[in-house]
Amino acid sequence: MVGKRIVALFVAAAVAWTAVVPAVPAHAQRRALLLVRDAEIENGIRTLAGPIWRAAGLDAASIEVHLVQDGGINAFVAGGQRIFINTGLLMRTETAGQLIGVLAHETGHIKGAHLAKLQDALRNATAEAIIEQILMAAAIGVAAGTASNRGAGVPVEPRVLGGGQSMALQGLLGYTRSQEQQADIAGVSYLERAGISPVGLLEFMKILQQQERLVISPTAGGYNRTHPLTGERIEFLEEQIRKSRAVNAADPPQFKELHARMVAKTLGYFEPGRALQKYAVNDRSVPARYGRAMALWRSGQPAQGIAVVDDLIREFPRDPYVHELKGDILNDSQRPGDAAGAYQKAVDLLPSSPALRQQLAAAQFNAGQPAAAVRNLEHVVRVEDRNASAWDLMARSHAALGNQPMTDLATAELFLLRGDKAGAVFKAGAAERALQRGTPAWQRALDIKAAVEADRPVRR
Repeated sequence: MVGKRIVALFVAAAVAWTAVVPAVPAHAQRRALLLVRDAEIENGIRTLAGPIWRAAGLDAASIEVHLVQDGGINAFVAGGQRIFINTGLLMRTETAGQLIGVLAHETGHIKGAHLAKLQDALRNATAEAIIEQILMAAAIGVAAGTASNRGAGVPVEPRVLGGGQSMALQGLLGYTRSQEQQADIAGVSYLERAGISPVGLLEFMKILQQQERLVISPTAGGYNRTHPLTGERIEFLEEQIRKSRAVNAADPPQFKELHARMVAKTLGYFEPGRALQKYAVNDRSVPARYGRAMALWRSGQPAQGIAVVDDLIREFPRDPYVHELKGDILNDSQRPGDAAGAYQKAVDLLPSSPALRQQLAAAQFNAGQPAAAVRNLEHVVRVEDRNASAWDLMARSHAALGNQPMTDLATAELFLLRGDKAGAVFKAGAAERALQRGTPAWQRALDIKAAVEADRPVRR
């Protein structure tokens, strides 16, 4: 995991998970959310959801998975085929089946094109921009709330948000009960087709029901506000389970291990004290050692954390994620050169992962190897062309190399993603004048200028 430290709402290089702070109004800052990157968890979620997406007839390559650093139990779909999952929800799931059930339900929202107008409005936005819209809408909902409407968490009327989009908070994340039932029906059907028991989804709904009973404030956020929970939905799931042919299907052993590792990693990072209590020293299971290593690092004992990781590496030398974890700890210990070596081993084992390559590039940049960083970032932006933090690092790496034309081009890409059309045209124009005519980079600069000036999407 590579990360950022937050300073005065600007993003600055540091350690841990990649976190991006959207620019939000002052009255929304207390609700600030962070996007986090972790190769293992993103890939793990994709593995668990793969059978569901196939059952739904969706192309897995077109679905984006984003983690939101927030302790609340929440998940949502926004901007087309993009699933956002709170770290709090991940830590609260007790089994792989429960997490798969949530993913099946969210897939039902994708397939049903619920909140279609919103999805169209945000389809070309970055994940950071989507989070910004959520924060702004939430802040507007609080600001506009009255005694009569606060319970629903909905503004009196739709307000204009950034980019000219008109949304109320309810329209941004909230689904109708009819849509919730449709997503439940679809989710159960996908689970059945994939041969996965729907019991996990029911178990998770009961966890939500317990949580709902504990909520005192009618404006409290979370899954049970954005996804209204009713007794009828639980009764429906219970009826489906009685008829299910897959009711007794057990989670595959590899899914259990995968889920346990994701939970241990997340818990160790965000709640190290709790993780050290949960994962005893004499527990030699991989998830327990994983969680302890993460928790030791996060509680200020990096040397002890590395010792646990080295033990895992000796046992599992071809596991890219244990090398990644070692890189995280070394990076946090201000040893970017050593961190780059650990990340390189992870990338060698899993070269297709853009998240791992970005972590490697960040360590290489900090170690004074900008040319190597550029080579890895080129892989990243080919796969994730809306990755604003990768374009930012690309611009800084080219600047360190003294390559002003490519610095300008990468900055134009960054401005384009941030919605700064004037800045994008200015930087693309500077790049065009300096780059060799006919090269792909020169053509890209032309494309950016032409598309922005014609007010149409830029094709990549």
